[in-house]
Order: sequence, then structure tokens, then C-alpha cells
Amino acid sequence: MNIFRLPTFFLIIVLLVSVFVFSIESDDGIEGIPLPVYPVEVSTVDESGDLWFCIGPTGELDGIDERTITLTSFSNSDTFGRVTIADDLGNDIEREILLGPKQSFDIKPEQSVPGAKWAAVTIEIPSGEVLVKQKIIGNGLDSEPCITTTSDSWYLPWSSTLRPGNQASLLFYNPFQAPAVADLHFVGDVGRRETLDSQGVVIPSRSLVVFDITSRIPDSSVVSATVDVRVGQLVVARMQMTEEGNQKALDLVYGSNRAANRVFLTGYEQGVKGTELISILNPNNELVEVEVSFFDAVGQTVQPRKLELRALQRQVLELETFTSASPTYGVEVKSFDGEPIAVSFISSASKSSDEESLDVGLTSQNGVDLAARNWKLIFESPSFENGYLSVFNPNSRTIASIKFSNQDSLLPLGMPDQIELDGLESISFSITDSSIKTLDIDSTSPVLVSVLGRNSSGFYLETGIAVSKTSQIPVP
Repeated sequence: MNIFRLPTFFLIIVLLVSVFVFSIESDDGIEGIPLPVYPVEVSTVDESGDLWFCIGPTGELDGIDERTITLTSFSNSDTFGRVTIADDLGNDIEREILLGPKQSFDIKPEQSVPGAKWAAVTIEIPSGEVLVKQKIIGNGLDSEPCITTTSDSWYLPWSSTLRPGNQASLLFYNPFQAPAVADLHFVGDVGRRETLDSQGVVIPSRSLVVFDITSRIPDSSVVSATVDVRVGQLVVARMQMTEEGNQKALDLVYGSNRAANRVFLTGYEQGVKGTELISILNPNNELVEVEVSFFDAVGQTVQPRKLELRALQRQVLELETFTSASPTYGVEVKSFDGEPIAVSFISSASKSSDEESLDVGLTSQNGVDLAARNWKLIFESPSFENGYLSVFNPNSRTIASIKFSNQDSLLPLGMPDQIELDGLESISFSITDSSIKTLDIDSTSPVLVSVLGRNSSGFYLETGIAVSKTSQIPVP
């Protein structure tokens, strides 16, 4: 235990070096240029450790009942770690933790920072082999892994401040000892906007700053945001809350730290009971032409959609209901001229009085340009009653041979232990066994993995956790 009671100066150096390594390091590269890593990665045995960053509300915020961060060890030995919690009131506390072999540990930020409405958590795991995710329960449901990446660029293609009932906030977390400075750029219904206080925003060291989009860009059906960090690096997320009529929902999503000319998502088809959107942000200073394609287990499902985006603008595509082999499907958005773009998928639904079994809630997912060969998933039984596991092969010319395994028990009913996916093919499996806890997915070529989870409070889309050093850019 004494080995973790290190001088503050040494801990600062470890934190800075670790985040730099985890943000850009890879064993593979071309002509000395390191390849990027997936934004949520876990280290395995004999590798360097992990830094996890979790940001969001606490139970003190209206509409939030509870936020829980769960650490799950898959190590065969004890795991030591350090937790740092910073809130929106300027508090900053630290504690040490110990996880037994293959045990779980819960952190409830509001217990450590009473009175705070927002809290950011850094979790240092020097030995790796720990998965970290958070769930938020209140006027809706959200569940997703925490992030392992900081960056100097962030893209958030979708939020809404449309009245009545929509509230959107940007969260900026600076886990380092030096202040950070960021410029914020917004695109609302009337075009590009910069508020008077959106340039040169200072985020003090080891602190969380909350930027209220609703009061600054009110009554906009869609607000896209770009964050350019002039000094330092940050973790950035968007919190969306909706309360209108019989619909109450919440959604927290971390920003995309990379724009790219080929971006991938998982879609969720709800039919007439819901609404699905794709929001595409063009951060370039010139017009960009893009194509949106949809893929399921039998190949492309609908005709691709082509769009033109003016410089520094965004466009929202409302998806029509289409017949698919399963409710989930793969999405590819690419630009014809190679210019980078950022993309979000949004799904919302409400519960009607005569159809109490319908989903209620809101979920969104930001696109990525990376995939991985190895994945780990955790199913949280309190927030998961049933749903779907989705696997998408974004490589256009490579077959992916995929194996599923479960260290704790048998695979869910109806899930095979091995499949093959052709290029640009997506498949999903229904999961109705809420007792399943973990799942490992190994593939011969990089794939994307996500989970649609549902319970009586709502639904959510969450990405898997990639195993370190297995991430790649899919072959076009």
C-alpha cells in the first residue's frame, strides 16, 4: 500500500506522461507516425496501466436520482488504484482503493462532494485489467464506459435547446495541474454562433467547468459544438435532458476527439414509435459532399443518402422507417473529397398511455473512425433488462471471423460462439438474460461493438471497451 502514497510532484508527472501515452501511443506506425488509439481502451496483463475519466451530474441536479461509477476487475490478483474527484464548486479530493481479484467496486460521486451538482472523476489503475463505466438514473437512463483519452479537439454534432423542456450542457474536465484554455464554436438553427463568453474559456487545473448551452443558444432544435483547446488538453462531454409531455429522458455522451473522412455508427430502428436522426458537422472552411449508407446482416438496407454541407455548418438527416433483419444496423458516413467530418446518431421515443410497453427515453452515439480486434463488455443488471448486442465490420473488403466468450457463464441464449461477417456487414443478437455480466469478443480484423440496453426507465446505446493495442483504421 505504501507504494501508492507517493509525493504529489511524482504523481503529477505520472499523470501527465500516462495520459500523453494513452492518447497517442501505438506500437504500429508508418514512417515514425504513431497510429491513433480508440477513445476507450483497457490495458491487459504485462502492459502499462490506465487512466479513466468519468464526468457527469450528481444526484443533487434536478432530474437525476443517482450516478454510479463501477470498476470491474478481470485480474487474478489484487488491484490498487487512486481516485480523484473534482466538482463544479472547486473541491478536489483523493482516495486510494483496492479491488480483489475479479471483484467490482462502486463510486457515487455525490457522497464525496455533497452539494455539488456536477463531478468529474479520474481513476488511476497502474496495473490495468479494470473496466470502468458509469450509469445515470433519473428522468431517464444512461449507461456507458468512461473515457481513457484527453484531447485538444472535441466535436459534438448534436444537442437541443428547443423549448419547452430541453436542457443541454457542455462539461469540460481538466485533470492536469496547469490551466487549460479553450475556444467554443456553435452551429444552431440560424447558422454558426459564438457567444460573448465562448472564446478563451479558462478551465483551471484539476477542475470541472459547466457551460450552459440552453441559456446561451436558446430555442434551437439542434446545436452542434466544436471545442478547440488552445492550451492543454481536456475531456469534454455533453449532457442532454428532455421533459416534454409524457416524455422524460436524459443522455450523456463524450465528444469525438477526431474528425475523419470515414465515420461509423450503430443505428437503432424503433419504427413509428420513435424518431431517429443523424447530425453531420462540417468543421472545414469549404463545402463538403457526404454519403450516408446503412448496413445489416444481408448487406445494404436502403439507398445511400447524399448531402452537401456548407463550410462550418451542420445538417440533420431524419431517417425514415425501413425494414431490417434486426433493430440495430451499421452506419457509414463518408466524405467524397476526403475532408474530415463529425457525426452523431440520435434516437428518441415516448410512451403512450395505451402502449405502456414502449420504450421511453433518448440516446445518442458519436461516430468513430477506428475499430478494434478485441473487445470487452460489461452488462450492468440494474440498468440492463434486455437489449441487443451489435457487431459491425466496417472493412469494405475483409471478412471478419469473430469469437464470443464469457468467463463467468454460458453465452446468452441464441448467441453463437463464432460467426463470420463480410465486409460492411452488421449483425445483432437479442439478449434477454439479465444475469450475464461480461462478454469478450475477438476478431481477426477490426470490428465495432455496441450494446443497446433497455429497462423500465429507458434505453441507451453504449460502445464496447477496446483492448489496448488492437485498434486500427478500417480498410476502405
